[in-house]
This record gives sequence, C-alpha cells and structure tokens, in this order.
Amino acid sequence: MKSEETKPESLLVQWQTCVEMANSVSQRRDTMNNLFTTLNLAVIAGVTFSWNLKSLFILAIGIIVCIIWLYFIRNYKLLNAEKFAVINSMEKQLPYQPFNTEWEKLKKNPKYKDTTKLESIIPKTFIVLYTVAIVTIILMRIQEAI
Repeated sequence: MKSEETKPESLLVQWQTCVEMANSVSQRRDTMNNLFTTLNLAVIAGVTFSWNLKSLFILAIGIIVCIIWLYFIRNYKLLNAEKFAVINSMEKQLPYQPFNTEWEKLKKNPKYKDTTKLESIIPKTFIVLYTVAIVTIILMRIQEAI
C-alpha cells in the first residue's frame, strides 16, 4: 500500500485523467454535431434538386435524423454531467477546485446559456424547416390537383 504522501499525487493524476476524458467527450460531441449538420445540409441539397413528392421521403428522413441528433445531444449532456460530477467530487479533496469555481461563476453570469439548449436549437430548426417544406409540397400538389 502507498504511503499517505503519495495519495494526493495519485488523486491529482486521476483527476487529470478524468479531465482529459471529459475533454475527449466534448471533442466527440463536436464531431457528432458536425456530422449531423452535414447530413442535414445533404438533405436540403437533395430536396432542392427534386422539389416533388419524392422530396417528402427525403424530408421525412431529415426529421428522423434530427430526432436521432437530439437523442445524441441529450446522451452527451448526461455523460458530461456524470463526468463532471466525478471530477467535482475529486476536486473536493484538492487544495483548489477550478471546475467547481468556474461552474459557480458561470451560473451567476446572466449571459451564460446552457450549451445543450443552444446546441439543440439547430436540429429543432431543421425539423421546423422540413415540416414547412413538407406542408408546402403537399399544398402545392393539392393546388395543382384543383
């Protein structure tokens, strides 16, 4: 068993590893958001080339992609929350708690907005756009039939 002198060093190494893992999750989250944004831009491009009934299928796929995207955002939020809970509990044993201090200051800042809420605006906007496009195509087809 290690002596009490090495315990703080061991805790610091574990804390650093957890912080690196949290950063890695954030990078994966950014990559995921870029992938879904690209997929949605491809959906929009596909629809603009074939503005007809076939576009309804493409738009429906776009809505499904956005719903999956929202689930990924939620899951990454939960994963990050748990990772930071571990980091924050470890910090309580350290002489200074940078993440706890930062979080407390952020919560008091009225200009701070939750990243997950901001992040979820993009897929929700795509869903609204796709829904409007679906309704527009259907109304155009109905009008043509009259």
